[in-house]
Amino acid sequence: MGQIHMRLLLLFLFLSASVPAVALQQPDLPTLQRAFSQGKYPQALQVGRLLLQKSPNDTQVLLLTGATCIELARLLTDDVARLEAHKEALGYFKRYEILKPDHGDTRVHQSLARCYLVTKTKTEAMRHARTAVQLDPNSAMAQRLLGEAYAMMGNPDKALSALKKAQRLDPGNAEYIEAVQIQLHAMRRFGETLVFIEEHRSKILPDNQNQYLLHWVLHVTHLALNNIEESHKAILKAREKNPGRSLLLSPLADSHYRIGDHEGAEKWADAALAHPRTTPIAKAAASRTKGQIRMHQGNYEEAKRLLESAIVVLNDDGPTTLALIATYRRLGEKELAKSLADKYRESLKEKP
Repeated sequence: MGQIHMRLLLLFLFLSASVPAVALQQPDLPTLQRAFSQGKYPQALQVGRLLLQKSPNDTQVLLLTGATCIELARLLTDDVARLEAHKEALGYFKRYEILKPDHGDTRVHQSLARCYLVTKTKTEAMRHARTAVQLDPNSAMAQRLLGEAYAMMGNPDKALSALKKAQRLDPGNAEYIEAVQIQLHAMRRFGETLVFIEEHRSKILPDNQNQYLLHWVLHVTHLALNNIEESHKAILKAREKNPGRSLLLSPLADSHYRIGDHEGAEKWADAALAHPRTTPIAKAAASRTKGQIRMHQGNYEEAKRLLESAIVVLNDDGPTTLALIATYRRLGEKELAKSLADKYRESLKEKP
C-alpha cells in the first residue's frame, strides 16, 4: 500500500509541475484548449480539474480533460500511474456520455474503449470499440482498438483481421505495423511477421519517429527468429532515428551482449540502470545482462547478486532463469540450482 501511495504522490507532483499561477487563479476554456494544443498536458489537466469543480457538466471541458489524461498516460512509465490516469479519463468520458447519451462521436467511443482496455474491462472495451467502428469504419484507430479488444477477449484471428485492416487504412503510420507485429508474435507466427513488415515497410513515412518504430519492430522480429546480426543492425538503426529514446537502452545492452560485445553491453546496461525513465522490467533486464557478463568474467558472486535481483521482476524469463541456475551450479549451490530448475520446468509445462 505504501508503494502505491508513493507512486500516486509522484504522479501528482509530476502533473502539478510548471503550471503558471495565473492559469490556476483564472482558469477558462481557452486556457485549457491552448495548453492542450501546445502539448502542455500537466497544465491542461490542472486547469481542466479546476473548471470542472465550478462546472462539472461542461461537456467540452470533460472531453478535453479526459483527452489530457490519456495523453499524459503516454508519458508515464509507472504502470500504476498509467492505470490511474486512464481511470480518471474514464470518469470524464462516462460523465460526458451521461450528459450526451446520443452524441454519436466515434472519438468518444474510441477513448472509452482505450480506457476500458487499460483497465481490462473486456465487455465494455469491446462494446465501445464496435460502436466506434460502426460510426466510422474507415478510422484506423477504431479498427485497431477493435483488434485489441478481440485480443483481450481471446479471439486472435479476429484481432489480427482488425489490426491488418487498421494498417491498410493508415499504411504510413508505423504504429499500425507494430500492432500487427505484436499480435502475430502473440500467435507465435514470427516468420509471417517478417514477411508482413518487409511487404509494407516501403509505405512507412520517412520521418524519424515512424522510421524508429519500423526498425524497432524489425529488431524484435529478427530477435524472435534468432537472426542476431539482423536484429542488432535494426536496433542500431532505431537508435540512430531516435537517440534519446530511453526504451532502447536495455535492449541495446542485450543486443550488444548477444553479438559478443561485452564492453558495449555493459555501457548500455549502466545507462539503462541510471536513466530515471527506465521501467522496472527494463532495469531488471539490464541487471540480467550485467549478470551474464559477470558469469563470463568468472565473477559468480556478483553474477548471482545481479541475476537474483533481476529474477524478482523477470520471474518467468528463460535467459535470466537459466543464467542463475548455471551460476548456482558454478558456486556449488546445488540445492538452489535444482529447486530453480524444477520450478522452471514446471513453468514451461504451463505455457501454451
